[in-house]
Amino acid sequence: MSIITREGKGAALTHSEMDANFIELDTIPNGKVFPNTKGVGIEISGVTSDFGWHDLIGNLHNVNGSLNSADYVVYRGGIKSYQFAEGEESFVNFHMPHDYLPGSEIFIHVHWSHNSAVVTGGTCTWIFETMYSKGHNQAAFQAPVLISVAQPVSIIPYQHLIAETVGSVDGGSAVLLDTQDLETDGILQVRLYLDSNDIATSNASVVNPFAHFVDIHYQSTGLPTKNKAPDFWT
Repeated sequence: MSIITREGKGAALTHSEMDANFIELDTIPNGKVFPNTKGVGIEISGVTSDFGWHDLIGNLHNVNGSLNSADYVVYRGGIKSYQFAEGEESFVNFHMPHDYLPGSEIFIHVHWSHNSAVVTGGTCTWIFETMYSKGHNQAAFQAPVLISVAQPVSIIPYQHLIAETVGSVDGGSAVLLDTQDLETDGILQVRLYLDSNDIATSNASVVNPFAHFVDIHYQSTGLPTKNKAPDFWT
């Protein structure tokens, strides 16, 4: 059964139709059944309705003893974080969730800041070296792409910045993943590194930024898949 509207019917609703609408709304939390159709889900209303956004959250980790690893040092008080000089790196992996909206672009971003009072401006350029593979014995990991994002630094110490850029496009490219390859249970392996540190300071000192973690914004159907392995929907 579905909700009957006056606009859809083209006339005023009867008492029985109104009752049926209330019954339908009342029973949604107790067993609403959605079709097992790829791309069907819960949309958020606005000027136009669209699927909402979720985060894939990734904690950075380093390779012990690597000369290129970002330094895990004091950030503020007793709290430590990863501090990056140019060329230094850290790693993070992501698993594509079962509510990922098939065919939708993903956006990758790094949360970062600095802890210096002498910063006067400038930018930092971050690179996400990223490779992807579908799961369930469907594909091998592809050659990595280099996804780049530059962002102006804040002159305020500890100011929380988020440098985000698109991570995929239909067909893919040398700098973007192929959106059409992305699906539930796929894995993204990411190497984050600081490509360029152009932070300016009042005393000509070098201030290296901190990266706190990397996220991926993805559009969500708001629903799990019917099956836990391909085909996920039939």
